[in-house]
Amino acid sequence: MKGIHHEMKSTKWKKALAKKILQKQLAQLCGLMSPYAYASVLRKLIESKDPWLWLAGHCFIGIDPYNHEGQLNALFNDDQHPDNYIDQAQFLESLDQLVKSSAFQKIYKNYVRQEQQLAHSLLEYIKDLNKIYSKLMVIRLDLSYGEIYTTDWEPERRVLNDWELFHEYAADAFKDSFIGYAAKFEYGADKGIHIHTLLFFDGSVVRQDVSIAKHLGKHWKNTITQGAGIYFNANTLKYKARMKHCAVGVFKRSDANFLIGAKEIAKYFAKKDPIVRLAVPGLTQTLRRSSPTLQQKAMLEKRGTMPLLAQVIAQENAVCGDEFSYTS
Repeated sequence: MKGIHHEMKSTKWKKALAKKILQKQLAQLCGLMSPYAYASVLRKLIESKDPWLWLAGHCFIGIDPYNHEGQLNALFNDDQHPDNYIDQAQFLESLDQLVKSSAFQKIYKNYVRQEQQLAHSLLEYIKDLNKIYSKLMVIRLDLSYGEIYTTDWEPERRVLNDWELFHEYAADAFKDSFIGYAAKFEYGADKGIHIHTLLFFDGSVVRQDVSIAKHLGKHWKNTITQGAGIYFNANTLKYKARMKHCAVGVFKRSDANFLIGAKEIAKYFAKKDPIVRLAVPGLTQTLRRSSPTLQQKAMLEKRGTMPLLAQVIAQENAVCGDEFSYTS
């Protein structure tokens, strides 16, 4: 999507857009658009404020509702079967006009602006927590369902309730240290519904982020989903080593490397998934996060008004504290 405005008048963007962004969205939408639900889903797409859903909806107009998967496969993979024929040149020309339209441009600009605002808001929240607590523990845990359970609609119906149960458990089991969260809901054609989570803890109260993540992941798998769940622990040393700027683990105040990594995480979490709101009934926000409590606001205000010398002393005390244990 980056640079799409500069390529709008050329033909280069067409293949990239059709083969990457649009192809992915259309492939996922095919799973939602049975002939019986075609009209209602198509209406949602055309009225969507998401530019790629809006574009996909207009692309579905004129495609056979009983053979949309075959025709789209022919469009992107040059399938020559006569039952799946669709005029590729005409389709791309229509796509060209849609992307150049003022309607698409308006929706696209608003979409980008909203993503930037969400990323900024999440980053500021993380930075505030980093200022408040001498040690901030950040756990990244991905929650999903096994492949056998993604072949029907059960996960989509239960995921919101499962998330609430998970959040309540984390807050209760670690009530002395759990200080906040962020959760991003996504939907993939292969993986189905899944949740990317950031869980924040007071690192001066608890230790062993890897073990805590593992404990919470097992609770998701064995208790909340009764064996249907899958989790991925991003706090392992192996995964941390892959990050150029690691933002999971335990960090002291104003850790420059952590703040760079946190910015990248915030961008990723703010990136919208247009499909998930169609797939999950009742999901209005794909990114959820906690807000600072009154106590946290008071702590932040206190730190902001502390005399400079007191802040320096506090930071030195934090740096001289015991190092956090990463053992699993």
